[in-house]
Amino acid sequence: MILTILGVALLASAPTIPPTSCLFANGKTACGYACRSSATEVRCASTPYGTCAMFHGEVYCFDPTPAAIHHPPDEGLRPECKAIGDEAACGFNCLVAQGKVACAQTPYGVCREHFGELKCWDPPESSIHELGSEIPRPSCLTASTAIGCGYDCKNNRTDVKCAATPRGRCEKNDFRIDCFDPPVLTQCAHTQPPDPAEVRKPKSQRQEEQQEETEPAKPLTGSRGSGAVR
Repeated sequence: MILTILGVALLASAPTIPPTSCLFANGKTACGYACRSSATEVRCASTPYGTCAMFHGEVYCFDPTPAAIHHPPDEGLRPECKAIGDEAACGFNCLVAQGKVACAQTPYGVCREHFGELKCWDPPESSIHELGSEIPRPSCLTASTAIGCGYDCKNNRTDVKCAATPRGRCEKNDFRIDCFDPPVLTQCAHTQPPDPAEVRKPKSQRQEEQQEETEPAKPLTGSRGSGAVR
């Protein structure tokens, strides 16, 4: 009996994951989410958190990483696709420069242009699981034609090195740069996926809606002749 009640409670609290859909076009079929078709192909995102876009007759789809899905940023989990010329990319914090486009794979990543090349870098999944939306934004540093991105970056005349995690550290001695990252000792367990509609909302909106749900309903007031419940 207890197991039955527990099972019902878990089902009641489970988020509503929208069903997949299939799109048939030009003799081809694709199934998933946010499906799009062009004259030559049909593609879909693999998860309800993904997105698809079409540029110059080609369909591009992208799905966020599990860490980003379970730990959305304060502004909401909203991947994007951008294009310039014949190039297109999907992800987060996309950068368009020098006739090229590139995107980070997580909302906590960063993209930078240097000497005509675009470089994107993302914190490891373990750090996102550990720190969530509080994870510090990485930075990029350059040295001559070299570029490096991460945390606590150091450079010399020709080289750049960065730590891979927020708690990492880099030391520069003369011209030698050494970096160290302590292991992530916490584990993040998720029993079920979050509601796709909720993770797209900004954190402030999610908090306001949660507060409204927990606040007790205010009693209705009115005069006797108004028909209001007293």
